[in-house]
Amino acid sequence: MNPELQSPPTETTRLRSIDALRGIAALGVVLYHAIERGPNVLPNNLFDYPVRALQFISSFGYIGVFLFFVISGFCIHLQWAKARATGVEPDIRFGPFWKRRLRRLYPPYIIALVLFLLVAYSYGELNFTHFFFYDIGMHLLMLHNLDPQTCYTINGVFWTLAIEEQLYLAYFLLLFVRVRWGWRVTIAICLGSRVAWMLLSHLAWLKFGYGLPVPEGALSHWFTWALGAIGVEVFFGLIQLPKWSRDLRLSVLLIISATVLSYYLHFIPKDTFAKNFAWFLIHPLWGLGFFILINRLVLAEQSWIRRTRVPSVVSIFAIIGIFSYSLYLTHELVVIVSWQFTNPEWLQSVNVLLLTLPVTILFAWIFFWFCERPFMIRRKDKSADVRPAWTGMPQSQPSTVSD
Repeated sequence: MNPELQSPPTETTRLRSIDALRGIAALGVVLYHAIERGPNVLPNNLFDYPVRALQFISSFGYIGVFLFFVISGFCIHLQWAKARATGVEPDIRFGPFWKRRLRRLYPPYIIALVLFLLVAYSYGELNFTHFFFYDIGMHLLMLHNLDPQTCYTINGVFWTLAIEEQLYLAYFLLLFVRVRWGWRVTIAICLGSRVAWMLLSHLAWLKFGYGLPVPEGALSHWFTWALGAIGVEVFFGLIQLPKWSRDLRLSVLLIISATVLSYYLHFIPKDTFAKNFAWFLIHPLWGLGFFILINRLVLAEQSWIRRTRVPSVVSIFAIIGIFSYSLYLTHELVVIVSWQFTNPEWLQSVNVLLLTLPVTILFAWIFFWFCERPFMIRRKDKSADVRPAWTGMPQSQPSTVSD
């Protein structure tokens, strides 16, 4: 293996490639929710062609969610990998870990939740029934993704945040298995958990008639999340992977294959082996594709640092990536309001690009400064940590440690 690939840079700076990918993923999700899907008919005039193209491309913006999962695994595991690479035995304690997670992520989430409830109340859409309080409780406990009735209420993207919290909880089990048996066994268990969750959902439906959500379950995405943790160990030189793990051509092939499979999934007959196997493959294929992409871009960043020049397009998306959590939390609020001002299909698409998207980014930036950034600062030393969660850069040269 090329020695250049084993040693990350020593500069104390951000991983701009990770920030850029986070920004791209967030914008993809915004466009997915902001642009309404048009009727499945051929274009009638020249104006219809670009509109249909925009609608088709944006219809795959939800894929950014799976990129987020890989990035999350990468960044959450960074502290452990950095300590291990410097020869220090990692000491990730449950209590302090969760204290940091809750202080960093929970307050902005609660503020966004309140904002959505206030807007719903102003529209007269709140009904203070038993279900309303149950729904609020499930969202506060980050369990709403486990009930199909609460999974997409209040804010349709909040189900992914519940998955994140549950994967943080599973992180300590992942660490235990990884340290004791290595990554091969760990990955097998994570992939097996996806199968187990699918089977559990099927049995729950057969026995109790309860539709336990499958794609919205944390165990469905544990494999994808764990790939990110592997990626950060590759970055620090703790483990070595073959060349395919940074091959952009393979990354593109996997992402496109999963996307095509997802697009044609509804054509496969229900309750067949082919349908279930396709469901099983889609998310892991996306995860592998994004895992390779992250490996490649993090490697490329080392050359950017040596040349002290980051590509402009990376810098632009990286800026958005810094407040991508705020953008993810608040974008549906702006999107819902903006839809009131457009009716024609083509005008709605123009409105998204010229008005909704810029206003969404601006609102998220304001939300970041007033509702997210204050909770990124440590109480003991407010100048010590002003970086967003889920990111970081190694500050010391790692040594190579075998898996």
